[in-house]
Amino acid sequence: MDLVEEYLQRILKVLTFIEEHVDEEMEFEGLAKIACYSPFHFHRIFQAIVGETMAQYIKRLRIERAAGKLSYTEQPVTEIALNANYDTPSAFTKAFKQFTGKSPKDYRAFHGKAHAIIQEQLKELTMIKPEKIETLSDLNLLFIRRCGSYMKTPHEAWQAMWSFIEANHLNTVRRFGISHDDPSVTSEDKLRYDACILAPTSVKEKGEVGRIILKGGKYAAFTHHGSYKKLSETFNRIFLVWLPQSHERFDETRSPFCEYLKTEFIQIDPSKLVTMIYIPLA
Repeated sequence: MDLVEEYLQRILKVLTFIEEHVDEEMEFEGLAKIACYSPFHFHRIFQAIVGETMAQYIKRLRIERAAGKLSYTEQPVTEIALNANYDTPSAFTKAFKQFTGKSPKDYRAFHGKAHAIIQEQLKELTMIKPEKIETLSDLNLLFIRRCGSYMKTPHEAWQAMWSFIEANHLNTVRRFGISHDDPSVTSEDKLRYDACILAPTSVKEKGEVGRIILKGGKYAAFTHHGSYKKLSETFNRIFLVWLPQSHERFDETRSPFCEYLKTEFIQIDPSKLVTMIYIPLA
């Protein structure tokens, strides 16, 4: 493994740890220890690879998670502020406004109106229902991440992952995609997409291929038929129509994910593609 691959592997371990514990207190020295670097060296490498300091990265993830709660739940602002590791609602409001340009109250009102417009547009479509609500076990996955517009990052991530699959003769593995961020909350250049495979434990991560635990628990499973280009419409129907009427509660500590089935039709007939969408529930 060359030096660049080693840097990527160590920082990927830190990123997955941060994302799994984002609402918890984290010490800089502890994260540097995960990467097996001195705090000074770790700071420089993290910023060079991620494009943000560790403090900026953690703050952004916490604010974005809070923004999602403001958009999709009725959770009180004080409770959201405390969950985001702010001591007072006023400190949270100041940080949130610096990041989004709006107070939490104004942000919730703005997105509430936007969602209402989309809900009206979706009323003409058939009501979507889950195939089932089930409890899943943890999945130990290998992943390749790309950041940027969801219109291009899945293709880029899977191009890289296919090279890894072919090199390791893994053509029959299960394939998953995790879109970590809401485009209405996170700026386009920061959107995180992971192309993932359920590989044998004998296959090890290398370079930009990292390892992530997709946490199990209660999920609602939906089936999307056809092109991936219409996945966003299906997600809107789930979050803006089904979820509010279902009396279920979205678990914001876990990301929704997709499992890609019948991928042999990607090039020849996208209408035959099947995607399972899993929505985490509290």
